[in-house]
Amino acid sequence: MQRNENGKKWPPISGDFEVKNPDLPVAICTLGKKFDVPGDYSIIGTCKTENIGIERVIVNVIANPSIRFLILAGPEVPGHHTGASLTSLYHNGIESDTRRIIEATGAIPYIENVPLEAVERFRKQIEFINMMNVSDPDRISAAAAELNERNPGRYSEDPMWIDFKGTPEKTAAVSMVADVSLLPELGVFYHPDTSTVFTQSMDAIVSDNPVSIGIEVQKHGNGTVLVGKESN
Repeated sequence: MQRNENGKKWPPISGDFEVKNPDLPVAICTLGKKFDVPGDYSIIGTCKTENIGIERVIVNVIANPSIRFLILAGPEVPGHHTGASLTSLYHNGIESDTRRIIEATGAIPYIENVPLEAVERFRKQIEFINMMNVSDPDRISAAAAELNERNPGRYSEDPMWIDFKGTPEKTAAVSMVADVSLLPELGVFYHPDTSTVFTQSMDAIVSDNPVSIGIEVQKHGNGTVLVGKESN
């Protein structure tokens, strides 16, 4: 972390990122895949989820008015659709009542831990550069160099500091009586009777070693989502 002119530490939220020169206008998000990108820019990091992950990006960006561009690169995060959700947030914003990202395709695309004005500040402060599915470090570095050249200068408003907690919503534990789909796009299921995680296809079922998994029931405006989490 580094300190700004007011003595506050930036970025305010820790995460899977690397700070290079916070005075430069380019931030790079490589979605769920971490890789090195040469060259000069403000910060580079990953964003794995379509809710708290995006919230962390918002809070760290708006705390530094020098950041004027956000490059979104790397492969999409399966299931979460984090890149698509972040793209939707930039272009469409969020619903004021439900806090859902408008037209997002992620599983749980809700921005619940930052205020609406922070979302709007984020959308106004940065220009969104969509390089999703580009993982070539040299291409990303070249894009960052071009953006540095057309730096519009610091955003006109002061840094916005958010008291971010990122507290997960309350969940209820339930007894499961049938297989639970953990990663439907990959055919990964959890069997509650045997505590096994297995993959299923038309040809075979492959079972891994038994694991302890808790099932959370998360209720949102558009329905109920069952989330399986492996215990450590």
